[in-house]
Amino acid sequence: MRPLRLAFLSAVSLPFLTTGCGSSPLEEASRGYDVERYVLEGAFDWTTRKLAATVSVTLTLTEDAPAIALDSHVSVKAVRITGVEDPAYEVDAQRGVLAISLEDASRVMKGRTIQVDIDYEAGTSDNLYAISPRLGDSVLGRALYTDSEPMGTSWWMPCNDDPSDRATFSVSLKIPAQEQLIANGRLVFDAEEGPDSHRVRYETGWTLPTYQMAFAVSQFEVAKWQTETGLPVEVWHRRDLPGSHAEMAKALAGMIDRLVPLVGPYPFERYALVLLPSFPVGGMENAGISFQRETSSTEPTIAGDFYLAAHELAHQWFGDLLTVATWDDLWIKEGMANQLEYEAGRAFTDASGEGTLHGDQFFGEDGVPIRDGSLAPDDKYTSGPYGRAAWLHTQIRSVAGDAAYFETLRKILDTRGFGAIGTDAFVDAFSQALGPEATARVRRAIDAKAMPRIELQAEPNAAFALVLDDPDGALVAPLVVRWYGADGSAEEVSLLGGARAVIPAAATDILLVMDPDDVHPNFELTGDGALAEAWTSARVPLSTNGNTVLAGLGGAAQMNALRVASLSGAAMMTPAELPGLLGELDADGAKAMALQLACVLASLTLDAAEKEAWAAALAPLLEGGPPSFGLGWIGTGGLGACSDVVPLDTLFSVEWPKLEAGLADEGMTLSRLQYLAAFQLSEDRELATFGRVASKAPSLRARRIALDHLARRARDVTSEAWVTFYLDLLHATRTSETLPSAMNGASWAVFNTGAGLGAFVDELGDILHDEATRPVHARAICIGVRLLSEDPAATKAFLGGLADAPLSEPARALLRKPETCL
Repeated sequence: MRPLRLAFLSAVSLPFLTTGCGSSPLEEASRGYDVERYVLEGAFDWTTRKLAATVSVTLTLTEDAPAIALDSHVSVKAVRITGVEDPAYEVDAQRGVLAISLEDASRVMKGRTIQVDIDYEAGTSDNLYAISPRLGDSVLGRALYTDSEPMGTSWWMPCNDDPSDRATFSVSLKIPAQEQLIANGRLVFDAEEGPDSHRVRYETGWTLPTYQMAFAVSQFEVAKWQTETGLPVEVWHRRDLPGSHAEMAKALAGMIDRLVPLVGPYPFERYALVLLPSFPVGGMENAGISFQRETSSTEPTIAGDFYLAAHELAHQWFGDLLTVATWDDLWIKEGMANQLEYEAGRAFTDASGEGTLHGDQFFGEDGVPIRDGSLAPDDKYTSGPYGRAAWLHTQIRSVAGDAAYFETLRKILDTRGFGAIGTDAFVDAFSQALGPEATARVRRAIDAKAMPRIELQAEPNAAFALVLDDPDGALVAPLVVRWYGADGSAEEVSLLGGARAVIPAAATDILLVMDPDDVHPNFELTGDGALAEAWTSARVPLSTNGNTVLAGLGGAAQMNALRVASLSGAAMMTPAELPGLLGELDADGAKAMALQLACVLASLTLDAAEKEAWAAALAPLLEGGPPSFGLGWIGTGGLGACSDVVPLDTLFSVEWPKLEAGLADEGMTLSRLQYLAAFQLSEDRELATFGRVASKAPSLRARRIALDHLARRARDVTSEAWVTFYLDLLHATRTSETLPSAMNGASWAVFNTGAGLGAFVDELGDILHDEATRPVHARAICIGVRLLSEDPAATKAFLGGLADAPLSEPARALLRKPETCL
């Protein structure tokens, strides 16, 4: 256990508002301690919707102090210290601090260990969810669970909510006989307690930070698998929840097997993915037990499900085994998880083994740094610590080389496991592999705001010149530009910030590849029309030699060429060449993008014979579809151009009736449903097919796929039938998993048709008065504010009607500053 790194001042002065039985005022409460153990025992009352519990906190003082301070947003009933009959305590409710006097505790001084017992009640909140059966959910089981990152544990248990203060954790809950408990660690006790209940206890033999301490209660079923070394892997889900749960457990075991050689042994006794209703975010990496949304993690053949599951799994090493020292170090764990999730799925993006580093999958937002010390912990979850940090990790990997990079990661985990690490220590660990200049560039990149930009310039006797502008020093690894000759030979230039490279005219003859090792995201590019056209055509293979070169490149380079071709309509293939090209592509995304490009080319041609040739080539390929994983790279509606090329009614004649029946018999895989959602139908056909699935399917996941598709389509609908559809759907739905897409689609339909505004705003108000929909409250408020922006009186009435609503904290913040929505 590592000494506490203070997140607050070492002494916190408190205006004590109330006292326990003692009456002496307490002037200073210290954070000078290290918590060693939390033991929670309690029961949740579904009638009062409160957790009544006692937590025993064992801590060692690291300094002499008359009082200690804990984080607490619960209702404290009593405090006891071993050896003290009735210690005084005070609560600062506004700041969420509980101060406990040590004045009566004999010989309490630096180095002494004490136990503090706190009786309390905790109501439901954004960190303690109690989800009863919901309108529109075919699965009736209720669920109780926690969700605490970054500093939410204190809303359900008094604690020291500092990420670097790790402690062991035990939780014991009395629950109904038909329900099960899952929590961190091992199940150590399960026995009847009363006629209709049992007490269940879990405890860890290892330390973890408070934000990862977690439990969930429901009528669970468990799908099980194991890794190559026999590690148990489980998927816990509510009874009768549709989904490919056994397949997901198997996929998770495979991910662990792929990650272990890279980052070392899996650190805990088992891994469990727990699927929960109304979970507020996609996933949360509680140590040993990741909690994830029911509609995001049931289908390992869908890219989004796979990568979310892989992301939370990767945190078991970076975030759980090794915690961040402060929330300013968030980028270490989130960026690493973003990077490792793509390593877990490398088979789908790099079948050739050409070594793509997945940089094109990491989004860096201009103006948003990796680390921003000015933001509060809750506000640090921007794109900076995620995509941009993953890009930095990838640049470090590129410069150090794979062997040194992963060896360093394993060494960090081996020497600091079950501890914490900060930014300086993490960067220092790579200094030998990087060298002084690259290490200095890493330190600059952490705080850089501006993203690099590429400028095309005219150059005599050359294709053009490239200027790489990197004003804040975000680049660590150089940007490589490579071009190929007709004989397969290659030349390249490497650029860092401020560099200018002249690209010869011959570079545009066969194929020019930007960033062939896929280290970087796509940078913004500027240049006049002629230069931009030359740049675009150079990056698309327009000859047999070019396609031969493309076939030998990694999956990321192939996808980039196809992406450029789709955007420009460049004819890099003929109908006859399409099947052969598909066979040479090494990424599932590239195969989907090749079909997308073929449909674009077919829709653009005015030659009837050529269009017929495209239709003949595409029909058999579209009937089966691309690898389901590839759909993640083209998105819903990504094959919309195909709708005018092939007869969709005939091609999928067996499947449309299943959609029209609302998938009542579940006779279609969700990956196939997602594939059909890549096409575009007429407005009335969309409602007759995907509209039925959205309102009638037994699976919320199927409904969500249909609603995502319809929300995209709703952007340009003109029929009031869509407004009626959405109003009926919203009136019958209180599932936060499907409401975001339903509300988004409804807002577009109302906006486009000018119909149903009042009824839609009323539905938003009803949604905002339902506690189960807390995860979508902020979105619902902003949709209402935007739609009513030209009617101040209606806006005031809408917001005023929410005064008594059980809003989420982000929604309450918007209620105070609704202009944030605009």
